[in-house]
Amino acid sequence: MTSDDRYESPLTAQAAVHCDMSLTDRDDLPQAHQWTRAVLEGQLPGIDQDRVVDVLLVLDELASNALLHGAGRRRIGLTVDEEHALLEVVDESTRPAIPDGGLGLQLVKSVSAGWGQRVRDGRKTVWARVALS
Repeated sequence: MTSDDRYESPLTAQAAVHCDMSLTDRDDLPQAHQWTRAVLEGQLPGIDQDRVVDVLLVLDELASNALLHGAGRRRIGLTVDEEHALLEVVDESTRPAIPDGGLGLQLVKSVSAGWGQRVRDGRKTVWARVALS
């Protein structure tokens, strides 16, 4: 599922927590992993570790794509509710992500419950929703 113009948050705003962090280069990925794991486990004690691994895999792919193909400032957003984690990676490029360009987005598609992108106001956001149960 992809959408450039019609984007609605795939998570219910009620009972969701949203956090974000900056992403400067590949050296930030271990910190992003720790941060993501801490948010997930803090919001959902006892979360299935296989779901955490799925979220981290999607994070790696989206963040790596932003670092390799994006531009300017990059930010990772994570919104968690009881059923899903929504990862959003924003960069200052308007060049859309190409789903068939490599294996990364194919992997995101296979692991996530949905994914998409939007280009707006000189920024691109690529997002993926991962089921947690």
